[in-house]
Amino acid sequence: MRLLFIVNPISGVGAGKKLPEKIREIPEYAEIDYVIRFTEYAGHARILVKEALAEGCYTHIVAVGGDGTVNEVGTSLVGTSVAFGVVSLGSGNGFARHLGYSVRMKKALRQVLSDAYSQIDLLEINGVYSLNVSGFGYDAEVAHEFNRFRIRGVMSYIYAGLKLWFSYSPKVYRIRYEETVREEECFILSLANTSQFGNNAFIAPHASLRDGLMDVCLLRRPNLFKVVYFLFCFLNGKIDRLTYYKDIQCSEITIEGPIHHVHIDGDAAVMDSPVHARVLPGALRVVVPKFAR
Repeated sequence: MRLLFIVNPISGVGAGKKLPEKIREIPEYAEIDYVIRFTEYAGHARILVKEALAEGCYTHIVAVGGDGTVNEVGTSLVGTSVAFGVVSLGSGNGFARHLGYSVRMKKALRQVLSDAYSQIDLLEINGVYSLNVSGFGYDAEVAHEFNRFRIRGVMSYIYAGLKLWFSYSPKVYRIRYEETVREEECFILSLANTSQFGNNAFIAPHASLRDGLMDVCLLRRPNLFKVVYFLFCFLNGKIDRLTYYKDIQCSEITIEGPIHHVHIDGDAAVMDSPVHARVLPGALRVVVPKFAR
């Protein structure tokens, strides 16, 4: 076993910088061969993975950081035999939570030494890979608003969400999958590979990483008097109880409509209509600390 840790040093309010000392405190690492590399700018993690693959000496590459770092590292390992692990330091950590990784650094560092592996699906959206949940509606606008803030973290996400909740107008999208064509007005339109955005906010409670299907989540805006119940369902994996929520499972889909601002695994991005998405079954080998759906 030879591990490469790719670390975003500013994630978790600088917690990434503490990785070397945390590893030294864990007895299991005394006999483990590992290397630590720190990222210096956005996109640097992809370069570090490419260099590591060229060296050909690593059995595991572990992303240490937020959702952006996880996406960069994980999607750079698609189609390889190198095992992907996660130590989450971000504000959401939806992909890691779905897999069963702890959000506590030392526990997650022990979990990446697990000898359990799984081949999991990825989404490809207009040529861009998504590990977790991506979207085109209100959640995309929240990601773009959050991206403007200098101070990161859960509270900034909450602030961005509240700021846009009443000002964002639902959009009508034309959706084509299998033999079906339909038009839907959506407040949120998400493509989910896993069950949650992060922080146990479940948008697709029944999503699986190993079924060859994506969950297309359609949510109309909740009425004001239903917001409390919506939040209860959203945060407890019961959103599928809501009459104004729909979940379509398919392997490929095309979406047309007023698309520009999007988010890919929580990171703000730009795409224009039409959007074509498909599942890449079993494309990534991951270390799983417990059985993954």
